[in-house]
Amino acid sequence: MLKASKFNEYKTENDIDVYINNTDKFKTNYIQIDIIRPLNDEKDVSKNALIPYVLYRGTNKYPTNQDISKRLDALYGADLNVSVARRGENQLLRFSIEVINDKFVNTKENLLKNSVDFLFEMLFNPLLEDGDYKKEFTDKGHNFLEEKILSLKNDKNSYVIERCYQEMCRGEDFSLYTLGTLKGLENSLNENLYQYFKKVLKESPIEIFVIGDVGNHKDVYEYVNNKFSYERNKNLQINNTTLKVDGFDNLEIEEEDQVTQSKLCAGIRVPITRNHPLYFALIVYNGMLGGFSHSKLFSTIREEQGLAYYINTRLESTKGLILINAGIDIKDYQTVKGIIREKLAEMSDGKFDDKNLNWSKKKLINRYKILSDNNHSIVDAFLLGLINDKKDSLNYVINSIKQVEKEDIIEVAKKVELTTHFLLKPGSAQDDI
Repeated sequence: MLKASKFNEYKTENDIDVYINNTDKFKTNYIQIDIIRPLNDEKDVSKNALIPYVLYRGTNKYPTNQDISKRLDALYGADLNVSVARRGENQLLRFSIEVINDKFVNTKENLLKNSVDFLFEMLFNPLLEDGDYKKEFTDKGHNFLEEKILSLKNDKNSYVIERCYQEMCRGEDFSLYTLGTLKGLENSLNENLYQYFKKVLKESPIEIFVIGDVGNHKDVYEYVNNKFSYERNKNLQINNTTLKVDGFDNLEIEEEDQVTQSKLCAGIRVPITRNHPLYFALIVYNGMLGGFSHSKLFSTIREEQGLAYYINTRLESTKGLILINAGIDIKDYQTVKGIIREKLAEMSDGKFDDKNLNWSKKKLINRYKILSDNNHSIVDAFLLGLINDKKDSLNYVINSIKQVEKEDIIEVAKKVELTTHFLLKPGSAQDDI
């Protein structure tokens, strides 16, 4: 049995979910707050993405970066982070802090509670100027986010993945980029961001996670409940993802850029998400297809025929998508496409050996065991279960993977549908995505 995989679940009086994992496995206490928004409007997505990068620049109590740094130093070098993520058609605004456990330092402070106070200060006591966030902070956040959006084009691997998502999910909310768009970002400057975020805090699902050797988890909950006692009227769902199961267009998109190596991203639809009985078979299927060095695509296209510099697959389980990513020479494009289709057909025909199946299961189990040694990963895995309304422990996941049989893989393989090919090839660069 793996330790550190059980969360005690609570709900505050104003409908905020609190999950506390009391474990002595880590020397730190980690607190993560996720504010979940629907990924469904270009303008709102851009505003949502901007907010964390404005808030972390200063608060009313700690008005400068230097003041924040001093406070974190006083918390024995606590680590503060903000980020924006996408899980299915949900946008996550994330605020987190990690602090050393009191027992390892000579202090009379309650570092866990002080860290909760700090996150609350950041969210609810911002530094204002004329009824909005301080303009200096908004401008710096805007510039930072603009650079991150523009930098996507320079990271060719990430760019190709995002473009494939955009094309295969065109017209669906999932096609929106996690950080929004330059146009949406510009439009966000015309609104009062502070008033908008007050609305977000009232109506959005909010998930608070605490993991570490926290003592009495009920006491921790009571502290969080009292601290976050503000008026709320939650009217949004935790998962806003629509699973599309038919009516797909077969797309082939080619785009030029100043690259020497072509990059192929092939998009697959599969009507299986975490609540489906074949979910764990889907995880193993992904590993067998292209998740490991022994997989069908890697061993054939990369090792046997030398047609790819790299090739792998990635699974987006909340939306039911698999992407095949490969770095190839443009002259081999049609050949690689043909082999991909051939290997997909072999999987649905059951033409794979037990060694591939067993190795994939073993490697996946090892991956989940390693995941259990990282407090951030434990929280992320649990959050993914929350979003998909299936809160599985790591032990349950591992046992479920062990039970996957060949017939399950074939059943998954018969459900997949290759719909999209996106190719980035050598040529003249285009301006933006």
